[in-house]
Amino acid sequence: MKRSVLATLVVLILVSLCGEIVAQVSTQRVLQIPPRPLSTLPDPLVPVGTPGYVPAPVTPPRVQPPTVPSVVFPPSMPPRAATPSALPPGILAWDAEMKEATVTPINPVAQMVFNFTNVSAGEVAINHVSSSCGCTVAQLPPMPWKITPGGSGAIPVTMNVAGKSGMVFKTLTVNTDQGWKMLSVKTTILPPTAAQMTANDRDKNLLLAKADRQAVFKGECASCHVEKAIGKTGKELYEAACGICHEAEHRATMVPDLHALKHATNAEYWKAWIDYGKEGSLMPAFAQRHGGPLSDQQIASLVEYLVKAIPPKAGSAAPPPLPTPSATPQAGR
Repeated sequence: MKRSVLATLVVLILVSLCGEIVAQVSTQRVLQIPPRPLSTLPDPLVPVGTPGYVPAPVTPPRVQPPTVPSVVFPPSMPPRAATPSALPPGILAWDAEMKEATVTPINPVAQMVFNFTNVSAGEVAINHVSSSCGCTVAQLPPMPWKITPGGSGAIPVTMNVAGKSGMVFKTLTVNTDQGWKMLSVKTTILPPTAAQMTANDRDKNLLLAKADRQAVFKGECASCHVEKAIGKTGKELYEAACGICHEAEHRATMVPDLHALKHATNAEYWKAWIDYGKEGSLMPAFAQRHGGPLSDQQIASLVEYLVKAIPPKAGSAAPPPLPTPSATPQAGR
């Protein structure tokens, strides 16, 4: 009885052991894992923790290698264009590097011409000509303009300075296949000149002044008798406001020469005549409070200048009665 039980137990152990081996082999084939040797399999008859117990080997998990970010290199940069250099000597010979002209406000367009010669042994090509301002333009043939050795050419330049005054400087840059050349242009604008007054104009203005001595500060007359005196003092004010009549080439007979007065003068005399003028004459009142263009400060500087510039002559008669404010025109007349 004991033998049959023992035999049955051995059979069951063998069947179990064979099933485990078959399952392990099948799994290893599916996973393509090489089979383990039987010597490494645990013995089911040896309890866990006792001598002789062989634990089942543990397959370590697969470790994914770290992802290395790809390095993106920038595209290659195109080569930088070489900076053009100045035209070396011995290539183009110029008649001048600066041209000058003088114009008037009535005709503010200047014309200049730059002449050149190719003195090199090779051909020179002018690719384009640029200017520092749109008011300056060069007249050129179709580009590129090729100049053979020994050949010559001319670059006409037009400079329009309308609305400008004084001196105006501009530049031209001639760009060639051998380098660039900078040229300069200078234009002087003459100041406007006043139109010459005719005898008829003087007679007309004289009649207006006799009717209204303040008329010289109005209308067209203001351009000479008011605008030229703005901001001036002392000698400059005398030349602009007084000398225009008292020292004019065509002075009216009733306008005295202040340097040839036959009576004495002083600061009070000059101030009264400048302030009030004289009713019934051509002498207007220059003070602003009496309709004139001059401030008190300007009149004070004018009086100071006249006292020094035109002192009374020895033996002069006593000064005449001074004009009074009651005999002067009202402001705004």
